[in-house]
Amino acid sequence: MPFERFTKTGRVYTPKASIWTRGQIGFNQGAVHKFNLKDFDYAVLYYNRDEKKVGVQFTNDSSESGATKVIKGKTGVFLSGRSFINFYDIPHTKTKKYDVSYDNDSNMYIFEHE
Repeated sequence: MPFERFTKTGRVYTPKASIWTRGQIGFNQGAVHKFNLKDFDYAVLYYNRDEKKVGVQFTNDSSESGATKVIKGKTGVFLSGRSFINFYDIPHTKTKKYDVSYDNDSNMYIFEHE
C-alpha cells in the first residue's frame, strides 16, 4: 500500500463535547465527522444522576418529546441546554470539554461531566 499524504493539519479529530458557560452543549468537528452529526436537525437530552453522565440522542423528528434544534456551525454543532443544565444543577461556570463516545445499546452520545 502506498503512503498517503496528510494535508488536514490544524483540525481536531478527537471527538469532544462541551458544556459552555452560556448554557449550550456543543460537539466539536471531531465528533461531527466521526459520528456524522451534521445529518441531524434535532437532539433529545438525557441525564444519569448517579454517574453524572449526559446522553444526547440525535434525531430528525421535530415532534419527538424534548427535541431541541441542533445548530450547525463552522467548528461543530451545538444546542441550547440551559434549562437542562439548570434543572440537573450541572456546573457551567467555566466552559469545559469532555470525551464523548457513542453507545449502541441506547443510541446515545454520552459524556461524563465533573
